Amino acid sequence: MCRPVLGLLVLAACGTAAAQPPPGLPNPRVTFVFPPGAKAGPAETVRALGFTFGGDTQVSVTGTDLDEPEKLVFSHPGITATFAAPKLPEPDPKKKDAPPPKANPTGPHTFKVAVAADVPPGTYDVRFVGKFGVSNPRAFVVGNRDEVSEREPNNDVPEAQRVAVGTTVNGVLATSTDVDYTVFAGKKGQRVVVSCQATSVDSRATPMVEVFDAAGRKLAVNRNYRDADAVADVTLPADGDYLVRLFQFAYLGGGPDYVYRLTVSAAPWIDAVFPPAVEPGKPTPVTLYGRNLPGGQPADGFTVDGFPLEKLAVTVTPPADAAAATRLALRHRADPVTGLQDGFEFTLKGPGGVSNPVPIYFARAKPVVKKNAGGTTAAAPEDIPAPCEVAGFLARRGDTDWYRFTAKKGEVFVVELTAERGGTPADFFVSVRDGKDPKRDLSGEQDDDNDSLHPFGFYSRSADPAPYRFTAPEDGQYLVLVGCREANVVSGPRTAYRLRVAPPRPDFRAVAMPYCRHFQTGATAWQGGTLAYDVYVHRVDGFAGPVAVTAEGLPAGVTAKPLTIGSGARWGVLVLTAAGGAAPAVGPFTLKAVGTGSDGKPLAREVRSASVTWGLLTQQNAAPVVARLDHGFVLAVRGEKAIYTLAADTASAVVKVNMKDEKLPAPLVVKQGDKFSVPVKVAWAVGDKQAVVLTAEPLAQNQQNSPVTVQIPAQPTKDKPEAVVNFDVKATAAPGPYAVTVKGVAQVPYARPAGGGAMAKGGNVPAEAFADPVAFFVVPSAVAKVTVSPMPNNTAKLGATAEVVVKVERQYDFAGEFKVKFAPPMGVTGVTAEEVTIPAGKDEAKLLVKVADDAKPGAVTNATVTLTAKYADKHPVTHEAKVTFTVAK
Repeated sequence: MCRPVLGLLVLAACGTAAAQPPPGLPNPRVTFVFPPGAKAGPAETVRALGFTFGGDTQVSVTGTDLDEPEKLVFSHPGITATFAAPKLPEPDPKKKDAPPPKANPTGPHTFKVAVAADVPPGTYDVRFVGKFGVSNPRAFVVGNRDEVSEREPNNDVPEAQRVAVGTTVNGVLATSTDVDYTVFAGKKGQRVVVSCQATSVDSRATPMVEVFDAAGRKLAVNRNYRDADAVADVTLPADGDYLVRLFQFAYLGGGPDYVYRLTVSAAPWIDAVFPPAVEPGKPTPVTLYGRNLPGGQPADGFTVDGFPLEKLAVTVTPPADAAAATRLALRHRADPVTGLQDGFEFTLKGPGGVSNPVPIYFARAKPVVKKNAGGTTAAAPEDIPAPCEVAGFLARRGDTDWYRFTAKKGEVFVVELTAERGGTPADFFVSVRDGKDPKRDLSGEQDDDNDSLHPFGFYSRSADPAPYRFTAPEDGQYLVLVGCREANVVSGPRTAYRLRVAPPRPDFRAVAMPYCRHFQTGATAWQGGTLAYDVYVHRVDGFAGPVAVTAEGLPAGVTAKPLTIGSGARWGVLVLTAAGGAAPAVGPFTLKAVGTGSDGKPLAREVRSASVTWGLLTQQNAAPVVARLDHGFVLAVRGEKAIYTLAADTASAVVKVNMKDEKLPAPLVVKQGDKFSVPVKVAWAVGDKQAVVLTAEPLAQNQQNSPVTVQIPAQPTKDKPEAVVNFDVKATAAPGPYAVTVKGVAQVPYARPAGGGAMAKGGNVPAEAFADPVAFFVVPSAVAKVTVSPMPNNTAKLGATAEVVVKVERQYDFAGEFKVKFAPPMGVTGVTAEEVTIPAGKDEAKLLVKVADDAKPGAVTNATVTLTAKYADKHPVTHEAKVTFTVAK
């Protein structure tokens, strides 16, 4: 898979959607912020949310629902903003009933932004706050270089905007044919890096950068260095002026949301870190590969896009706390493909300033570094001390790497190769081979992993192979082949990969996004209403247990019932409810996810915050949106009143038993294969009631594989505001807790409050509401397969005792005890057995069947052996087996 091409296609598909948000109640949405960054220290004037500069000309664009601006909120407390209210026209004295003039809800709105001098350079989130709440985030970069805004006209060489080396130009490709020229003066031998941020500042631009000397000779060109960002560099051949030409690739697209940050710098630029992963908390020597590295040496002939690299050995000190080892602590952009890794950010300071930030990841097994400088062969593989995680890269074009490890029969290893998920722009594959016969492929060639955490909302599909679970068939040595589809055209440290060969370590990561899978959105609750977050669970190394998600630090008056994502599920919807009297507020909160590890200890993980960057119209929902991790959850409460609410009446839940409805007591407990129903009621806060369409949020992409399916045979109407939701628990559903969220959509009349952009009265818009998740616990129909061995010769003699061995094959990781009872068939007397116990962790017990002297001889057919276990220490699960024998004299 080629991610740059995918990104271009998605951005092209987003073209019309950018100006056409989905219909609904007012919801602030930011299209772009210009300039998309500022230098730490002095104040900057930032015009945001729907317009930009073009020289001395203000260019207006469309934002949505940006009424009555209040402030901007940033993900760093050292960045603050005040609203510069525009001067509005005086009210017309002749129109006494006319509403007072208001700023246009589409913007532009101007804020004065101050960046404290101690704010570290990096990319932060900025959100708009206004009458209707808080918006989606947009990237805002804090730099340590001089910053200027693009000055028009700059469309030709004579009009080139002059800057000094060490300057960032904030600009926009206003049309498809817009070409922006910049000129700088440099010294012979000076190495100048020209970088253009686009994707990394939430821009729709796909720029190409060209560098020319004063005579018009092209010295460097680049695009798609990473996503749509571009990086070119040139070692200046002489003193003099040099031109940078910047334009939209293929002249396709352009507009006010095609912003960019063009930096001309002699600061260090890091292209790769090797090894790319280290142990948490352990200072580790690594090699940086890049340009302008202070004290750097030539990097063995390696290049990036034709530009020679330098190398520099440094020691990095990763965060030491345990929680940091399960985070991805980056200030720069992390897309869904890389967003499920763990790691931290690294920068390097040089004479020309601070470098670009790069990620360094955490290894999931003991890290080792490939020893051989070049590729290896099946005849001469490199031995690795499995369990381990080996780091390597393709030193030469055409290389493949072979590794050898030793395993005992029955040992289980996860063979996992990480390349694109670590930021490497290459398509790798892997296979496990017989150590005695390398042509014998034991795994089959493992290639692209087609799985994605969500099919379009958080599209994490990558070109890396899926983790492969390998069980050694015998004692011996085994080979792992690592190859790359583009090995004939790519090589060098930017082809770094990590190969993990280690026993499974079941774990999980969780990501949450405001509920709007097709378009960028903020998170705002109206008084008495609800808002929701999609929560996605990424399961690692076979982790299959339930995950409980809770919210912490919510504003006063906002609550959220815990959400459980069950064992057979990957998705859930967390519902936040604002009380009817909740005070207006804006603030951050956190989500925590807790599961149980294979050792029985809790696994607590911070839920990662993410959002849609550029969305699609809902009818295009088969395509993935552009999304990224953001820097935290932010929630607003507003004084507008919710129009209606939903409530799941779990107190009236019933379950089908022998074709009849029986009441389900709270908390809801059902068995595998059960069918149960819960009424959902609609409560209207307005007199104009409407029909509501209810849907149940899915637990997995493929409903055929979902542990629970839901049907709603009849929808609520304005005359009957209630519906019954039917749940079908599959017989194969994994036991444990689950939660299903029901959403309602109603077409409601809504008119924007008087002022700019007022809607026509009586216009209908879709309004969503969510019921608290319906939580229930699935008890297995059995926790073991039961085998009852026959008596010796199938005979029990009068006045004697016969032995019956009862064995269990445990299921669902049940390790508790079984109570075993014996009951003769009806009409048989004198045949008894005392209750026995199969102890926890054991697999059998012996029933001693006693036959009285006066028992009636003859066949005893289908005597019952009953085993009772308590699942989760409180839910009884009963098993029955039959035994037949003869009572003889």
